[in-house]
Amino acid sequence: MKPNSKFIQRLQRLMIGRYGQNDTLNRVLNGLAIILLILSFWGKYAGWFFLAGTLLIVVSYWRLFSRKIYRQVAINRSFQRFWFGLTRPFSRLTYQIKQHWRYRFFHCAQCHQRIRIPRHHGHVRVTCPKCGHQFDART
Repeated sequence: MKPNSKFIQRLQRLMIGRYGQNDTLNRVLNGLAIILLILSFWGKYAGWFFLAGTLLIVVSYWRLFSRKIYRQVAINRSFQRFWFGLTRPFSRLTYQIKQHWRYRFFHCAQCHQRIRIPRHHGHVRVTCPKCGHQFDART
């Protein structure tokens, strides 16, 4: 399909003035819908899982095609406050794990400042950026 085909142009005209964003709430709704639809293949409550997953997809598409852009932005922001409160400890943990693969962490003996030094540099003299205390360390 060409980038300037009539179908693409009609689709672009349809989306003018609509929300059309794949924001945090829509990603969570779609992910949960996929999980529920997969669970609907097995178990006692398969029909309910299928119904709930389909309903979540309908809500997601309703938000995409909504003309009330400011309301959808406000809904997403309030959801993000809730969602990031739940996921922040896990994102911090993954960040710390990634940092420990590349860096070695030390604490200054005088001011207890946390200092990050790249790994595999051998013996180095570390200067604390806060108090200027120097000490030897092995990375």
